[in-house]
Amino acid sequence: MPPHNPEAAAQAAHAHIFSQPSTEPYRNNPWALYRALDEYSQTRHLMNFKETKLRVAQQHLACMQPKPKTVVEFGTYVGCSAIAWAAILRDLHGPSADNDIHIYTFEVSESIAQVARDFIELAGLQEVVHVLVGPASESLRGLVEQGKITPGGVDMAFFDHWEKFYLSDLQLCEELALFHVGSKVIADNTDIPGAPDYLEYVRAGGKGGEGEVRYTTRSFETEHVVQGRPNIVEVTDVVAVRS
Repeated sequence: MPPHNPEAAAQAAHAHIFSQPSTEPYRNNPWALYRALDEYSQTRHLMNFKETKLRVAQQHLACMQPKPKTVVEFGTYVGCSAIAWAAILRDLHGPSADNDIHIYTFEVSESIAQVARDFIELAGLQEVVHVLVGPASESLRGLVEQGKITPGGVDMAFFDHWEKFYLSDLQLCEELALFHVGSKVIADNTDIPGAPDYLEYVRAGGKGGEGEVRYTTRSFETEHVVQGRPNIVEVTDVVAVRS
């Protein structure tokens, strides 16, 4: 399997899980499925938000008040991180909260999105995690037009797609007025392969500190090592929203 072929890697992960003698250990068990995919990714070329990095994000989500209910995720791939966000929100709100928590996640490939949907259904999260196919910007605008996401309604945005789109998609969230004071923006891969324009923007507080949305941000080293050094997760807080 060529490492540069994300479609083949997604299908291989799907086959790995669904060809097992029983999928019952993962049925309606998001954490078990997330960890199985994370373990698989350690020895196969499968893009995912590694558990060592997820723990950093989980700690920040657990400290939020009020507790987060709505997440938008830029970059579904096989749904591994979307499953984890749903599991975290369920843990924070209790098992009866499925009608109140929503993960909206964006994927450009229909065939890869179907892999994600199969995993999401296996984990029992099909009412919580919503996979939208197409350019993320179009999908996000559609959710706002449909009233599924309202102004100030996003508690966390997660960026894990093409790094060149991190900044423009963050600014789209600003344009659509999706953040509230206390919202978090979490970004992977800002160090490797890197998102320098995004980092410059959030470190400046957003539009040089004069924008309608103001940020503070911090880079967290994780136990996941890439190219001989700890991989970074960037955690950004919305500290002001001007109407």
